[in-house]
Amino acid sequence: MNLRRVLVGVIAVAALLGGGFLVYQQFLGPESAGDTAVTPGAVDINILAVDTGRGNVGAEGVIIPLRSATLAFQSSGEVAAILVAQGDAVAAGDPLLRLDATDQEVALLQAQAALVQAQAGLVTAQAGLQAAEVGVKVAAVGVTAAEVQLALVTADARPEEIAIEESRVALAQAGINQAASSQNVVLAGPTTAEVQAAQAELQATEAQLLPVRNELDRLRREGNASDEALAQAQNRYNTAVANVQAAQEKLNEVQAGATSGERRAAGGGVAATVAQRNAAQAQLDLLLAGARAEQVTLAEAGVAQAKAGQAEAELAIVQVEAGVAEAEAGVAQALAAVDAAQDALDRRVINAPFAGTVANVDANLGEVVNAGVPVVIVADFSAWRVETTDLTELDVVTLAIGFPVEITVDALPGETVPGEVTDIARVSTLTRGDVTYTVTIALEDAAALPLRWGMTVFVNVNVGEGS
Repeated sequence: MNLRRVLVGVIAVAALLGGGFLVYQQFLGPESAGDTAVTPGAVDINILAVDTGRGNVGAEGVIIPLRSATLAFQSSGEVAAILVAQGDAVAAGDPLLRLDATDQEVALLQAQAALVQAQAGLVTAQAGLQAAEVGVKVAAVGVTAAEVQLALVTADARPEEIAIEESRVALAQAGINQAASSQNVVLAGPTTAEVQAAQAELQATEAQLLPVRNELDRLRREGNASDEALAQAQNRYNTAVANVQAAQEKLNEVQAGATSGERRAAGGGVAATVAQRNAAQAQLDLLLAGARAEQVTLAEAGVAQAKAGQAEAELAIVQVEAGVAEAEAGVAQALAAVDAAQDALDRRVINAPFAGTVANVDANLGEVVNAGVPVVIVADFSAWRVETTDLTELDVVTLAIGFPVEITVDALPGETVPGEVTDIARVSTLTRGDVTYTVTIALEDAAALPLRWGMTVFVNVNVGEGS
């Protein structure tokens, strides 16, 4: 009996130390579909039992909780916070342990700042696309106007032609109004969206400055940092300060509004459209006076120039659409970077996978732990179960789910606990040279007994009564 207990203990320790970034073992009750699921059309072997003439089947086993999880960090680092102690009750999702996450927090702030910049770039690109689309429409109107002008010049003036030429003058006047409107936009200063984008960029750079400055201050206070570490921290701080200053200058420029050159350009646009209106009026006057050869030449040149402008506007659309696609890809990439940074930050915390009790905490504050090394165990002690450790293939065929079981606990002489078979392993295990199968048993009326995880028991199944 003692040798068997030692071997059971060795196997349990090896299972706890087994690899994986997140070692998660759950022992579910008979209600779990995963324990008894059967392929459609197949016969569930766990409801079949063979009468071999034996009245009873016995085996050793261990007491286990309803379910348990042995948890490890998915990355290495220094333990910054231990939020629970052995025996604490926890809810599903509660944080249990946390590693130092300074680098991950800084990376998340940087990724979020990059996302803000990418989104601002997309807004700018989309605005450029809208402007280019307007330009194509304006160019198309220009081609139509030029062709109408040529038709008017090469034909005898008729009342309707005169009316068309007058509409061209009106169209040119509309161009003056549009240019004047554009000038008003320039003189009105920056839009709210432009100011907000510049403010967001400044806030992002200030957020990046804070952890860098804190790190430099910490190194200076501690006084034991190397010159190289101090120099690197100072360089990072200087770079962050320069970024903040650049963002502030950009915000100042946006808030300052249009430059004198831009104002002059806007005024020049108005003047140009006025000149176009005057030219249209002159054309109308010429039409009324009768066409001349030089007028026909001029109209043909106008058509060619308008078509060239239309082709140029259509090419600009293609280029701007490529810019929008690139900006959209930048936003998608920035979003992915934010998600990755958030995931890296989340990996610095171990959370409870289900409601239960903290069974063990194997970590100390300030200790550096490696990824995959178990540091905390959570278990659901709301009910107890038993797993057999040495039930052989000769005995397992006599059992079926639902068979009644009597359990005696080594630590509690004279106590017998009733139970019921809830699952029989479909895959064997080689135990000390024997082919064995693990049988899971749900305990009944065990709440009043001082049972503990890992206690050894003896299982007795009356297979004659069960069948």
